[in-house]
Amino acid sequence: MPSFPVHLAVADMLGDELSIVSKPDFFLGCIAPDSVNLTGFASQEVRYGAHIRSVDYDIWKKQLTEFYRINSDRFKDKTDYLKGYVFHCITDIAWDEAVQPQLFAYLQRDGKLDREQITKLKWEELFRFNSLVMGLDSFKNAVCLLDKAEPADIATVSAQQVEQYRDYVVNDYKDKISAQAPGFLCLAHISACAQRTRELYRELIE
Repeated sequence: MPSFPVHLAVADMLGDELSIVSKPDFFLGCIAPDSVNLTGFASQEVRYGAHIRSVDYDIWKKQLTEFYRINSDRFKDKTDYLKGYVFHCITDIAWDEAVQPQLFAYLQRDGKLDREQITKLKWEELFRFNSLVMGLDSFKNAVCLLDKAEPADIATVSAQQVEQYRDYVVNDYKDKISAQAPGFLCLAHISACAQRTRELYRELIE
């Protein structure tokens, strides 16, 4: 799964294709699921609840379609917030399908690593990648609109959690940046993620 700069960059790249009316609501929804990780990675139960997730990706996709369907009426006045929330989860899947296998192969190049080791190296590479992504206009366009949206309770995430995470993303995300250049990830991987996100969104939501 990508870090929040990738989520916002992909959201800005594809937002115009999704009939978005309120981009602030859409972008805020696009970071909302990760609000549960503000003070460190939440437990699997909490993370999976916030991301409408299943270990089985086919089930996860079906759950996202159903989540959007049953919440459409409740969020009829904040449709783009709901779209952004589901878009975040779809982007997670897209990254895992289109980019992460390549990244893991790169990280395993010097020998077989266990799950803990590969996870550590993955996030180190993502934090290096953040320094590049945060310089993109697509990221900057999204961040500057986050303050214009009103957080709301959604799924298992409270409006207060979303507000606190939004403030962190807008004002203080330095712990998620590395001064080093990424060793593998590049802008082509954002494009690959965006393409797969587009395909999945059309399949599951539109």
